[in-house]
Amino acid sequence: MSLDPHSGVPLHRQLAAALRARIAAGEWPAGGLLPAQARIGYDYGVGKATVQAAVAALRAEGVIDVERGVGIRVRVQAEREIVSVPRGALIDARMPTPAERRDLDIPEGVPVQVVTLGGRVRGVYPADRVTLRSR
Repeated sequence: MSLDPHSGVPLHRQLAAALRARIAAGEWPAGGLLPAQARIGYDYGVGKATVQAAVAALRAEGVIDVERGVGIRVRVQAEREIVSVPRGALIDARMPTPAERRDLDIPEGVPVQVVTLGGRVRGVYPADRVTLRSR
């Protein structure tokens, strides 16, 4: 997919979409490494800042991880657990606090699902590993 500087869509968003599509197509499988950022920039004819913005967007979406000294790795999606929640519970999504990210071992870019019943929080679950089902 080539990028179109005249499309009205910022180049970093176009690049993120192109990389996302290649990941979805299996060109870079889960756990696999993407090319170096410099190579991505060369292949798509964009500068370092554009590549960095696209990588940051994919990281925030939970599609990739950036490992210092290693590179850009396609995130391995965890096996999902099904958790039953009480009927009438409210379920909200938000980004985790630093303590929740640490305690639940949540990678950057992954939201949590918060179950509340009767005004009390009944559980906080990582959205990439848990599916909530009402009883």
